[in-house]
Amino acid sequence: MHQILLKAIIIMVCGGALLSIAQLWTVMLPWDIFFKALITLGILIMLAAFILMVKSDFGSHKKMKDDNYLD
Repeated sequence: MHQILLKAIIIMVCGGALLSIAQLWTVMLPWDIFFKALITLGILIMLAAFILMVKSDFGSHKKMKDDNYLD
């Protein structure tokens, strides 16, 4: 699951970068839709990163509990 989220984040960042470069050199989208797309990508990236961090934290907490470091 961690690798899927990490790959999704990388793909979204690269997609946003390519969209930005394409928008700068050609007018693919109207500017208001372009900014909405970038904001949406940013929100999705932050959500995926948050889920990745939470899953990582819960995984380490469970491991410590299984190893009897936590009560």
